[in-house]
Amino acid sequence: MQNFKVVIGMYNNLPYNASGALYEQTYQGAWRPFLSGLYKFLSIKSAIYFSGAIFPWLEENHPEYMYLLVEMVRRGQVELLGGGLYNPLSPLISAQDMTGQVESLSAFIRKTTGKRPSGAWLYEYSWSSSLPSILQNSKIQYTFLPAEYFPNVEGGMEFGLPVTSEDHRKVITIFPTFESKDSENSFMPYENTLTDLQESYPECKTFIIMADGNEISMSWEKSGLESPDVLFERTFAWFQKNCLEYDTLTPIQLHKTTKPSRIVYFSQCYSRRFKEYCKKTINRLPIQNQEYIQISKQSVLDHPLVHVLYQKLNYVSTMIALFRGDKSRKKASIDDIWKAQCGDLFWIGPCGGILIPEARIAAFSSLIEAEKTIRQSRFRPYLSFDDLNFDGLKEAIFQSSVYNCYLQSGSASVSEFDSIKTGTNYACGWNDDQFSTGCFKDYIKTEGNFERDLIAVERWNMVENPREESSVLFRREFSARFEDRLLMLLCRKTYRFRNDFFSIDYELSNKNTEACLFRFCTNSEIIAAPIFEDHRFELLHHRESKALDLRSQAFFETVDGIGLSNVRKAERVLIRSDLPFSLLAKPNFLKKPSVSPQVMDVPSDSLMFEGFSIGIGWDLSIPAEGTAFFSLSVHLEH
Repeated sequence: MQNFKVVIGMYNNLPYNASGALYEQTYQGAWRPFLSGLYKFLSIKSAIYFSGAIFPWLEENHPEYMYLLVEMVRRGQVELLGGGLYNPLSPLISAQDMTGQVESLSAFIRKTTGKRPSGAWLYEYSWSSSLPSILQNSKIQYTFLPAEYFPNVEGGMEFGLPVTSEDHRKVITIFPTFESKDSENSFMPYENTLTDLQESYPECKTFIIMADGNEISMSWEKSGLESPDVLFERTFAWFQKNCLEYDTLTPIQLHKTTKPSRIVYFSQCYSRRFKEYCKKTINRLPIQNQEYIQISKQSVLDHPLVHVLYQKLNYVSTMIALFRGDKSRKKASIDDIWKAQCGDLFWIGPCGGILIPEARIAAFSSLIEAEKTIRQSRFRPYLSFDDLNFDGLKEAIFQSSVYNCYLQSGSASVSEFDSIKTGTNYACGWNDDQFSTGCFKDYIKTEGNFERDLIAVERWNMVENPREESSVLFRREFSARFEDRLLMLLCRKTYRFRNDFFSIDYELSNKNTEACLFRFCTNSEIIAAPIFEDHRFELLHHRESKALDLRSQAFFETVDGIGLSNVRKAERVLIRSDLPFSLLAKPNFLKKPSVSPQVMDVPSDSLMFEGFSIGIGWDLSIPAEGTAFFSLSVHLEH
């Protein structure tokens, strides 16, 4: 008779619409060798979780894997866990959306395998107090949280037993779970983890050990073995050899034979790596007593890219909730919203998270598609005001049949510029050096350069113009001492919207008694596609255009306009000025997370393209009490 009950398993989640190369790397390094190795040892049982984004990729690219997986599920060797369809962080989304995602993944698994899942996997162990009722409503009986969260870890009680939690009389069982990783957060074989746990918890007779498929694919070569197949075959052979001492079970078998020890109400819970990321992010803010903070939502506010996506997600979700009409159109919009709720997009996870350009662009595209789906056939342009970023101040939102434009009131900048036709947000480029995203952020610098700031950035004030004018006015006063002179300026910045383009009009007034000389700059982080080669960059001068291969930083003078094209989608963003300007442009790249060259032919130093940084500067000389006028226009061309 066995002395120990052991559940071993693997959970797998990747950003929705990440590159096929990333999926293939993880498939060859973890998914395939784990399942093929397990298939050879019929007495060894396991649990596997795949997100809803992975199943369609497997069906299209490796149908043989799905055949094998279904066979092993039906014979009871593998238990497929349910959960959120697109791996949402449950505290960030509504109970209604979480319920829908759990039910959708459960329905897919039942349709594919004939068995409805009884257990659910939570992305990064993200727990919210409403989850017991959400999971129970979808006939989920148990889930998993890190063992360190359980109150009997330090109390000397029998360890390893599950607990229950409750919400409005809906009860869920929660199993304490260990990660199969070493001190460097790399995957460690299950048998090594098990022996270490037995030394640490000699009184424990039940262990649930799970591993992240991404970590497996990136770490197996450290074992010194020639392939991950050998790594897993050794693991499963070890458990078969020691089958008299260790009984491997599926979670449903353990649930049927183990009674919970007590009821526990968890406030919030996350994986250790996600907690560390959130705390590191929150530490940039003057917040003490972080134990009182909802860390996932707080960290969302402090990363510009994540915050812009989060505010877009909430705004579109509100629009969909208010929609009254065709139910099939509303359901299609909700499906698109769920795709943008993928938890990887709300932090910089092990694979890059929000910094993966194809995943970020796809998230905005799905939200734009959700908006399009519920729009009426004759959509009329309109300007509205709403508090998008939850700071108590209203932002301006212009929507037309051609584009959307979201303005940030504090910086008078464009946080989102969407093409309705191609579903592209051109304003979601990322400059990691400046920790910045968005377009048309203004600065005043010394004459002739883009580097030296003359006046520190101050907050703009937005003046709501009558909506029928389709314009938004921002006002800002500048003051600074430069070379023993006091520089005082008043700037008015006006966005004027039309159905197929918008303009930005600047009015700078010199409040000094002597002339002032400086460079007025506006900076933009712009991207049209996730691949650098899909872009075409052009300089415009005197109605002539010149294509550039912009692979490094470049400086140009007396430019009238620039064009950035998406070659695949045949669309161009055109920015023109009525006053010639100087241009500083450079591409932004970030190093990809480490990959395994043995698994896939991808160079370890490969880079992710994050977009272009575009600096536009006008050298101005304004006489005492004088005023300068100039403007930009932004067009979408097909």
